[in-house]
This record gives sequence, structure tokens and C-alpha cells, in this order.
Amino acid sequence: MKRKPFLLVCAILLFVLSSCASFKGEKVNPVTAAPEISMMDQNGNPFQLSGMQGKVVLVFFGFTNCVDECPLTMAHIKQALGILGASAGDVRVVLVSTDPIRDTPQALQDFLGKFDPSYIGIPGTVDQLSKLWDAYDVEVLDGGETHSSFTYVIDKGGRLRLRFDPETAPEDMASDLKILLAEK
Repeated sequence: MKRKPFLLVCAILLFVLSSCASFKGEKVNPVTAAPEISMMDQNGNPFQLSGMQGKVVLVFFGFTNCVDECPLTMAHIKQALGILGASAGDVRVVLVSTDPIRDTPQALQDFLGKFDPSYIGIPGTVDQLSKLWDAYDVEVLDGGETHSSFTYVIDKGGRLRLRFDPETAPEDMASDLKILLAEK
């Protein structure tokens, strides 16, 4: 008889602790509206970040000729979305180029197709992209090959909420995305 109350207390404690889950990624403070991205995507379609309201959006700044960090980050994102299962349909992934010379629409299509063809690539000119780099405080050097490597997480209301660094594990990304997807 004493075992049932103990198990009940353990179950309640586990529920309370899981309800108070905290983010694994770096919180953005203060939370503000995400800087707008309004450009053509890799398929020649107009893209507006503000049109993604109701979805959680991951924005990564990188380049298609990268051999290490950029493909690793995209692979981690793909793994995180795999962990989410069906709810991954409410997450959008956007890669903004840091190498406007080599990141042609076709190069972005080919690169993103290795991960998920539904991912959105944003090519552009140096002038167009540098405005986005500045808005997200992304440092781009060496023709785009050296750049800040955060993945920016935008909630369903269009607010910049988190940043994942390159070492963030897919399980931690998925955990944070679950929290944001559950928000009203």
C-alpha cells in the first residue's frame, strides 16, 4: 500500500519537471520581431519571412561549398526534424547564403536537396545579402567562407527566440522546437 502513494508522487514530480522544461539553445533577450527576409528563393519564388507566421522557422547563414560546419549544421537540423516526426511539418528551414558569388540558385537547390528539397535557400547579391547579415548580426569574411554559424529560431509569432550554436545536438534542437511548437 505504501508503494502506490510513492509512485503517484514520483509521477506527479516527473510531470511537473517536464512541464518546466527549459530551452537548450541560447535565449535571445529581449525577444523581438525577427528581421524581415524578403527576397527570391532558390526556385525563383518570392519569399517573405513574415509570411511564415504560424510556423517555427530555423534560419541558418552558410554557403554551399562548405565542407564541414554548414553541411553538419544542416544534417543536425534534418535529424532534429526527424525526431519531431509529424510535427516537423510546422517547421520551415531557411539557408541564407554567405557566398553570393558561388551560391547560385542551382547550387542552393543541389545543396539543400541533399537534406530536404523543401528547405528554402536565399541567394542574392552582396548588397542584398549584406543587409540580412547586418540585421542578424552575422559576420561574413573571406568571400563568405568565414561566417557566424548560429541557427536562428523564430517562433510561430515571428519573434526571434533562440540561437543554436554549431555544437547543439539534434536532440536538444528537437526539444526546444517541441516547446515552441506547443506554444499558442
